Amino acid sequence: MEDQIKAFPFEPMFNKIIITLNTEEVDNNLVLSDNTMSETQIVMAKGSSVHNLEVGDKVLLDLDKMSVKEVNPDNAYETISRIKIDPIMVDGVMYAIIEDRTVKAKYKN
Repeated sequence: MEDQIKAFPFEPMFNKIIITLNTEEVDNNLVLSDNTMSETQIVMAKGSSVHNLEVGDKVLLDLDKMSVKEVNPDNAYETISRIKIDPIMVDGVMYAIIEDRTVKAKYKN
């Protein structure tokens, strides 16, 4: 993971951070899969106005803040919640650009 962080080609603007899109944890390692998004992610890059987080920090996201309500495409009378992110593809791997305010905690090293 350290090599991926050092070689990461983007730096987001202002209060934005780029995070992994990990979905599950196996043997204490975050793993990408097609399941539900995990609230635990890793910061890959940060904007110049982000002061409380560092690149490489393992963070806990507020998924409720990231959710939006939409009409269910299968039932017009029902609403569903979806996590809204700004995706970015780097070397075939999907990451997300989010605001730093959606981070509710960071793990102590």
